[in-house]
Amino acid sequence: MPIWDGRRLRGPSAAATCVGAVLLTISLVLIHSWTHNCTGAPALVGLKLADGHQHSMKSSGSNCGRSQSGIRRKFTSISSLDAVGMLLETGEWAYLDIRRRDEQHAVGIPALPDYGEGFHTVTSHKPSFDGYMTFDSDAWLDEVQRIFPDLQQKLIVGCAAGVRSKVAAQVLEDAGYTEVMELDDGFYGWCESGLPVARP
Repeated sequence: MPIWDGRRLRGPSAAATCVGAVLLTISLVLIHSWTHNCTGAPALVGLKLADGHQHSMKSSGSNCGRSQSGIRRKFTSISSLDAVGMLLETGEWAYLDIRRRDEQHAVGIPALPDYGEGFHTVTSHKPSFDGYMTFDSDAWLDEVQRIFPDLQQKLIVGCAAGVRSKVAAQVLEDAGYTEVMELDDGFYGWCESGLPVARP
C-alpha cells in the first residue's frame, strides 16, 4: 500500500494515490519522449504497434519540428481555432477522425458543412484481446488510401486529445501525403472552444 506522511492509506485514498502516480509516470515518459525525440514512446505508454514498426509519438510543426534523421516534418500541429477556418470557411480540407465509433457516439463529432471535403472516420488505435490499444499502421493506411488516393489531399487528422493523431499524421507523411495538419488539442479542444458539434 502507498505510504503518505508515514501513515498507510486505505481504500479510495490508496487507489487515488496509485492512479496519480501512474498518470504522473506516463506524463513524464511522454514529455521526455517528445522533448528528446524518443521513438520508443508507444511501447512505454501501452500502445502496441501491430505492424512491428516503431512510430514516433513526437509532435512536429510547432513543437519538435525535426526527426532524429534531421528531416523537417511536413505535418503541422494546429489548434481547433486554427482548424475551424480551414474546415468551415474554405471547404478545401477534409477532417479525418481516427477515434473509435463508440467515442464519437459518446461525445459527438465536428459539425462540418455539406460543401467541401467533409468528415471521414478511419479508426487508428483499436483494442486488442489483451487489453492494449494497437495500431496496425499498414491496415489503417490502406483504408485511408482507399478514401484519399490523392497524396496532395488536404487532411486535418484529429482524435480525442491530440495524442493518437500525431502518430497517424506521421504515418501519412511517411506514406507521401504532402498536406497534413494534426489537431493538437483534439476533439476535446474543439468542444472547449465552443465550435459546432454534431451527433453521428
